[in-house]
Amino acid sequence: MPEELISLKKTKNNRKRVEKWLLNNQKYINITAIEKEISAPKGLIQKFVKYDKKINDKWIDPLYSVIKRFTSFTLR
Repeated sequence: MPEELISLKKTKNNRKRVEKWLLNNQKYINITAIEKEISAPKGLIQKFVKYDKKINDKWIDPLYSVIKRFTSFTLR
């Protein structure tokens, strides 16, 4: 039970981070490219940004990982 609670809280925090980042950076990003990167349905992010349609839970973690990779300025 505690593991489920931690996982649920983590997902909720990731959702907030993803949604806030998408709204703040929508004019700087290529939404279609991000959708293709995670193999999401076309228009998933645009519908959230433009029409405030909720993003399904299964897409939050892939979006979070792409955004995290996108925003880290580490040299490889």
